[in-house]
Amino acid sequence: MKQFHFQDFDWIGDHIHRRAQISPERKAIIDLDLDKAYTFADLENRANRLANYLVKEFDLEKRERLAFISRNRIEMFDAFFAAGKTGSIFVPYNIRLSVEELAELIRQEKPRFLFYEEDLQDKVSRLRKKVEIEQCFILNNKINQNNSKSTENVSKDINYDEIESYEERSIHQISLHLEDIHLLMHTGGTTGMPKGAKISHRAVLYNSLNEIITWNIDHTDSTHLLLPLFHTGGWNLLTLPLLQTGGRVYINRQFDPSLTLKIIEEKEITLVFGAATIFRTIAHQSEFASTDLSSVRWIMSGAAPTPREVMEKYWDKGVKFCAGYGLTEGGPNNLSIVADHMSMEQIKKKYDSVGIPFYFTEARIVDEEGEEVETGQEGELIFSGPQIFSGYWNNEEETRQTLRDGWVYTGDMARKDEDGYYYIVGRKKNMFISGGENVFPPEIEKRLYEMSEVHEACVIPVPDEKWGEVGKAIISLEEGAELSQEKILDYLQERLANYKVPKYITFVDELPKNDVGKIEASRVKEEFGEPENG
Repeated sequence: MKQFHFQDFDWIGDHIHRRAQISPERKAIIDLDLDKAYTFADLENRANRLANYLVKEFDLEKRERLAFISRNRIEMFDAFFAAGKTGSIFVPYNIRLSVEELAELIRQEKPRFLFYEEDLQDKVSRLRKKVEIEQCFILNNKINQNNSKSTENVSKDINYDEIESYEERSIHQISLHLEDIHLLMHTGGTTGMPKGAKISHRAVLYNSLNEIITWNIDHTDSTHLLLPLFHTGGWNLLTLPLLQTGGRVYINRQFDPSLTLKIIEEKEITLVFGAATIFRTIAHQSEFASTDLSSVRWIMSGAAPTPREVMEKYWDKGVKFCAGYGLTEGGPNNLSIVADHMSMEQIKKKYDSVGIPFYFTEARIVDEEGEEVETGQEGELIFSGPQIFSGYWNNEEETRQTLRDGWVYTGDMARKDEDGYYYIVGRKKNMFISGGENVFPPEIEKRLYEMSEVHEACVIPVPDEKWGEVGKAIISLEEGAELSQEKILDYLQERLANYKVPKYITFVDELPKNDVGKIEASRVKEEFGEPENG
């Protein structure tokens, strides 16, 4: 009898082909900017065209990287599904990163192709002076062609429109295995420089199954995508599970809270996921009070804690607003309030909990020795299961620190109550979250110390109504030196992503230190933890 092997099946990585066979004419993605709908058959054909083009014109091979610098648009779905068909690896870069940060990632990951949005030509032009890329493809700004820009490199680039007329013959890479890598999703590192988390076909599949089973997702569900597709949440929270079950996803390039409210009401959206700052902004819109949200089964917030007063605004409209927790390395589907199986009263009672483990997820809370702690005690939160990542791209040391014996060590401190619900109580890692983005103070401090006028520096998080937390830099200057806040901000903005640049700067004569002369961040927070300049 022949032994069963997953690799004997050609569906691995080619979910869109199977979905298109089942419901080809059903609308799958609606681009709100272009007012255009794409069926599952359209998605299959578009992915085949790109896959055939890259294989036949450029001899695309398995494991080669397809990089994107773009906001949410249909071409990113083309590349995601084409990568699944060809065994290549889809690599979306955060458009908010600086040119220096992007260049460093490209040097490490060596993508063969780069697809970039026309509106980002200036950044890409500067980037290409620092790195070599075999071929670039430009994604036209079809919203307003009159705003087109030109750069010195555009003449060498291929217009993506040329690919859209290529042959649609179905293409499969049948030598794929579930452990082959489908995605490189970037997440913060201990130095602040993003790391490429390797997401396998196995992880993509089980992440979707986790949500479909735990959240009861089916073909009648829909969402308005509020997260960028250069983050794991953009793909692995609702988007892929919905497409695999035959559901519907609405996309647009720029978050617009008024548009979101309009779409939820008019299109009767059923599921919504986003970061706390998104829902705070939506609730502040003048039309929020009059918008009908009755179609929404639940709204879930992640990335950072959501204040109860924000949750109450949605509860008052009858919406089950709740929280979840995950991280790129963990899937990201790890913990969730399961709103479909809870009453509004139960959700309110557990409002500060991030829920229980997903169907396939194993969770533990451990002490410094790795032993599981008792219920109610605090420890480090760790995860295991078929949805976890496969390590970091070319970074064995970071992989060893995070992935141990099949468990992802989150660096976050948590506790579990007697009902089995988890609560995040703090961060073991030296970082904070601003608008859903991980920010690492050591990276910012390193840049500050590059300025000759700076004697000492310490960056701390302070509360912010819009972003949850923002950075505040406490700085002492060298004797006799002069340095303005404006000069510091100009220096940092050239070298760091905007969300990493401190919002506040305070000058002091001397920073608090311990007996051995080390700056004490805890004392700095106590003395300067208010959101103000000084």
